Amino acid sequence: MPRLWSTAWSLGLTSSSQATSTRKLYLQHLDSFYRYCDERFGADAFDEGMSTRDAEGVMLMVESFYLTTTSDPAYNTTDVQRWGVVRAFVQSLAKRLAPSNPEWAAAASMLAAMGRMRAPRLGGFRFIRALPKTTLLDLLEVAHPSSPRNPFKGYQTRVRNWLIVNLMLLAGLRRGEALLLACDSLKEDVDPESGEVVRWLDITTVFENDPRSTTPRIKTLESHRQIPVSEDLALLYQHFAAEHRPTDAGHGFLLTTKAGAPLSAEALSKVFRKLTDALAPEAIQSLFDRSGGKTNISPHDLRHTCATARYTMFMELNPDRELAIQRMRAFFGWSARSAMPEHYARAAIQDDLMQAWNTLFAEKTSLMRGISA
Repeated sequence: MPRLWSTAWSLGLTSSSQATSTRKLYLQHLDSFYRYCDERFGADAFDEGMSTRDAEGVMLMVESFYLTTTSDPAYNTTDVQRWGVVRAFVQSLAKRLAPSNPEWAAAASMLAAMGRMRAPRLGGFRFIRALPKTTLLDLLEVAHPSSPRNPFKGYQTRVRNWLIVNLMLLAGLRRGEALLLACDSLKEDVDPESGEVVRWLDITTVFENDPRSTTPRIKTLESHRQIPVSEDLALLYQHFAAEHRPTDAGHGFLLTTKAGAPLSAEALSKVFRKLTDALAPEAIQSLFDRSGGKTNISPHDLRHTCATARYTMFMELNPDRELAIQRMRAFFGWSARSAMPEHYARAAIQDDLMQAWNTLFAEKTSLMRGISA
């Protein structure tokens, strides 16, 4: 059955250098996409959406197709090629309509962010992903200092671990960056234009003797940066430094053992293993299903989660994809050549944190206020 918009698009390819066999293959891929839309959204749903200039409806179909394909553990190279054709097809249509309609401009930017689907590999991870909502909410419940499920005995240790979880989740710190924080790494000033207090963390090298066998370091030159933080996170930081950090530590590092020694990388990883062991079975199962077989949460998983959510936030502030990528580089300390922002952009399209993050952030902020009060 002829498809209006795919046929028009293929006629445009006729004037290019594409071989006839290649054009036929492209149309076969698009026919699979059309059939998916027919079954899921009704007969001729895609062509009708394009003809009525319904950008939101068209993007709903595209994202549904993408999520359905990538959620299948058995997807293959044909699926990868099919997605590439579908993405190029819809993106070309969106770009044509973008100059006269901001919704289509946003759609074109979103399709660029979604990028190519990675070819399937046996073993390892297929995508960089945020923690599933079920897993993340359970981790926050377990890690809260007042939780009866918290596996750590001392309240001082519980508050320290709660700070670690929040620093990695909200500031997206690497493990080494968290371990290098000093008590005075938190700064604040008054914005001369708004009159509001602004707060940030200085992420940089601390120049003092470090007794740890595995010395934490700043990863790259670009990793030296300032990260804006909320008032709630700043209060939690100050609360721990003033009330729960050993006063006789003899050094300036923020995170310490109960005895006052600087916390090691190994000890920090052990914190997350112990928190993982306390999670509910359904939270572990969700992690396993969504991550390709992971059964333990690592500190870096919270950085993944933060980056995925931050990309979505930046795009909501301004749908300019390149601006969002620049903000990602600055926030997370990536070089201009790093491909990491692109990976997280793709992860953001897939992840249900796009819908859940605002609610989750509100719930978590409430918990933070409770401990810092």
